[in-house]
Amino acid sequence: MQNFNKTLIGTLVFAAFSFGASAADVDNSWYLGAGLGQNNYQSVDATSHLQDDSDLAWNALVGYQLNKYFAIEAGWQNLGTDDDTHLWGGNTDGSEAIDVDGFTLGLVGTLPLDDKWFATGEIGAYQYHLAHEMGQGKYVSATDTAAYFGIGLGYNITDALAISAKYRRFADVNETAWNTVDMDAQTIGLQLTYRFGIESEPAPQLITETKPVIEPKVEPTVEPKYQTRVEKEEVTILFGFDSSELSSTGKRKLDKIVRESKNSTDDSIVLVGQADNQGAADYNMKLSKQRVEAVANYLLDSGLEVGDLSKQAVGEQESRANNTQSRSLERNVVVELTSKKKVLISSL
Repeated sequence: MQNFNKTLIGTLVFAAFSFGASAADVDNSWYLGAGLGQNNYQSVDATSHLQDDSDLAWNALVGYQLNKYFAIEAGWQNLGTDDDTHLWGGNTDGSEAIDVDGFTLGLVGTLPLDDKWFATGEIGAYQYHLAHEMGQGKYVSATDTAAYFGIGLGYNITDALAISAKYRRFADVNETAWNTVDMDAQTIGLQLTYRFGIESEPAPQLITETKPVIEPKVEPTVEPKYQTRVEKEEVTILFGFDSSELSSTGKRKLDKIVRESKNSTDDSIVLVGQADNQGAADYNMKLSKQRVEAVANYLLDSGLEVGDLSKQAVGEQESRANNTQSRSLERNVVVELTSKKKVLISSL
């Protein structure tokens, strides 16, 4: 088991460098987290009188998101204490106890369920320090490595802040120096994580141009004078990495455009889709076309009323970003809405 644990650590370190080398081509970010819950020591086989027990457990971590689905996490896990205060009717003096804490290194997989909910799975190595008080001044300690795995269900409170319910199991948390205790441990609790470098979607920009158009007078009737007001509104619809699926925020913006289109049938809309500069140019052109089609289909299915609707995909041609935050803003479709309204300026 000890050789397996060393092999697992080596595999995780290799995975961190391998994924990290390609992380420059994906959407990546750092995050911090902390968790609190309960640990249950199980299958305790000790030379002292200690048996299965439970205690408060906590952890702190730092993580690096390699891509949409995988991250590397390193942290500190405290499993709490297994003591004798709950044995023999609670009349003991607490002279027998086991304390375990140490470092964790693991690979975490994330599966998005929708815009807010997600599921996680993880596997890693736990380098722990185990201290065993056996009463009457007898004390031993050892440092070793155990494998662990875990699952979880999380919810994105905001784009940067998330909360998760976590379950972890640590196998063969043993004192190997004198072989005074063999046991397993499992924790369950809540964990908060905060992700750095997340930007909110930009607010839509309204551009208004006024071009006066004077209608010619027809004798003998004096015609009123009008001016045509041209209003242009640009709305940016953002997409996730390697995705053409509309988010709930994007749908709300498109619903507003559909409502505004019903005020005039002389409006026109131009859809311009683009992708960031990550990956092959042909694939990015195809992805930008899919994003434009997704926006166009949603508008038409929602009852859009305009005189003209045109579509354009530019792939990565307009992409100039050189960092993760800027690239996330280039995965978009810009909706350019042009409205023409005649306004009476004078009459005789």
